[in-house]
Amino acid sequence: MSIDAVESRISQIMVMQQQLADPAGALGSSSATSSGVGTAGAALGTTTGTSPTSFSDALSSALATDPNSAVNSALSPASLMASAIGGTDGTTTDSSSLTPALSTLLPATSSLGLSTGSTVAGTAGAMPAQVQAMTNMANSLVGKPYVYGGGHGGWSPQSGYDCSGFVSAVLHAGGYLSQPVDTTALPQQAGMEAGPGQYVTVYDRALPGQSGHVIIEINGQFYESGGSHGAWGGGGGVEKIGTPSASYLASFPTVLHPAGL
Repeated sequence: MSIDAVESRISQIMVMQQQLADPAGALGSSSATSSGVGTAGAALGTTTGTSPTSFSDALSSALATDPNSAVNSALSPASLMASAIGGTDGTTTDSSSLTPALSTLLPATSSLGLSTGSTVAGTAGAMPAQVQAMTNMANSLVGKPYVYGGGHGGWSPQSGYDCSGFVSAVLHAGGYLSQPVDTTALPQQAGMEAGPGQYVTVYDRALPGQSGHVIIEINGQFYESGGSHGAWGGGGGVEKIGTPSASYLASFPTVLHPAGL
């Protein structure tokens, strides 16, 4: 926009403001200075002998008299948009055409409408690496047969696993346990804390007189080797099982979780 055009628009706005504040007085004073206002002033009735009844009437008269007048041009959506974003025709919405000051205010967005660098809560990417490592280990052992004492010979792959040997291997994959342990020793191991965890929960049965057994839940998925068969599965070798019944879970008096998980 040229300097002359800017000055002309400012003059028009000043006239309009004066009309709003004092329609009668503004019309009189504008008549004396109509040469500085030009066509827009005349269209608003400032140089004629007839005074419009109101400013809105004057504005309507101006717009109707000449659709291509400076007033119309100044108030058109295209002109206003061009003034706001620094364009020339007001039709461009690509942020690359915005003035630098305005462009810097617009955050970068992804296809999901999220600011660059943000993450979607609850996605797999937010899961701790330890949990993923334990999941990978558990899945790799699914299908191994139940073998009493299996998994207690060390951390090397075993031909089969009993319940505590399997759970020990899974916990070790997440950085817990220095050696495989049975159901009785598990609650006393460093890094094991009482209560359910956010990602990993161990259900342990090791009290005197009880049939020792242990199962593990990782991120909502239960795993078990051996144990009792139920509607949820179980009773065989290492396998994924459905969520056990409340009564079955209640048969495990000790509930544990790895610290931090």
